[in-house]
Parts: sequence; structure tokens; C-alpha cells
Amino acid sequence: MSYLEYKPAIWDKIFVNEKANLHFHLPQYKFNVEHIGATSVPNCRSFRNVDIMISLHDFKDIHTVALLLATKEYKIIKERSTPDCMVLAKTHKYQKVGVTIRIVQYAGRWFNRCHAFLTLLRESYDRVIKYNNFREELFVKVNGNIAQYNQIKGNYINSIIDDNFKFE
Repeated sequence: MSYLEYKPAIWDKIFVNEKANLHFHLPQYKFNVEHIGATSVPNCRSFRNVDIMISLHDFKDIHTVALLLATKEYKIIKERSTPDCMVLAKTHKYQKVGVTIRIVQYAGRWFNRCHAFLTLLRESYDRVIKYNNFREELFVKVNGNIAQYNQIKGNYINSIIDDNFKFE
């Protein structure tokens, strides 16, 4: 697996398609859908994966929505899910790009931390370059072990957020 250059036309098209798909599958819920992750940040290179966040106002709906989507075309990724963030994935038909869905509570811990990190990346080209280099070096270092890659990358992101923001 290798990184690609930022390709906004492809990533945006997949996001718009997926957003419509989510609204189709979840008509009874009120939620926000946002394009997050590297594919949403200008100049940030990415694996073939579009990250999307569904934010719900009611915490108890997180697991219900995840289970409902799991009956459709999405698969729950248990090892990456937490009580406040359910993670699902699928392969998008368009260019065989992966789609990762994170279902969180609106204005909850995961939601706020995600927005904090995206804000940091979007306001600094130098930070994007540093993040690109970190991820590429890490992928080589862990010899393609995705679980280890995600764990170390998560710790790295958390340390950057904690150094720049104070959450209650």
C-alpha cells in the first residue's frame, strides 16, 4: 500500500456519494456528515481511503446506527471502535477506494478532538508536510502492519492535540 497525492475531485465525489448513501440508509435519524481525515485536507497525501464522520446528538444512537449500517454494505471494525466512536468500513465501487465511517456524539470528546486536529492541519502547510512525512516513515517502520500503524499514528495525533488544545 502506498500513499497517493491529494486528489480532491476523486475524494470529494466519493464523499458526496457516500453522504447521500448514508442519508438514504438512515432517514429516521438527525445527524451531520463530514469529510474528515487526510483526504479532506489540502496537500495531505493519503492511502486510498476516504474518512467520514457521522455525528449524532444522542449518544445512545451511536451503537444503534452502527448496527443498522452493518446490515447494509458496511462492516463494523470492532478492534478500532470504542464506546464513544464506532468505526465501520466498506470498499467504495468507484476506483475501489476504501471508506471509513466514524459514528460519534456531536460535540463529544472524539468529535472535538477530530475537529481540533483538522484545524491544526488546515491552518499550516508545514504541519501537513510534517504529518505526511511522519506517516510515510511510520508505514515503512511498521512494515505495513496496519494495526500497529494506526496505534502509533493515533498516539502521535493525540500528543499534537494535547500540546495545542486544552479540553475539559
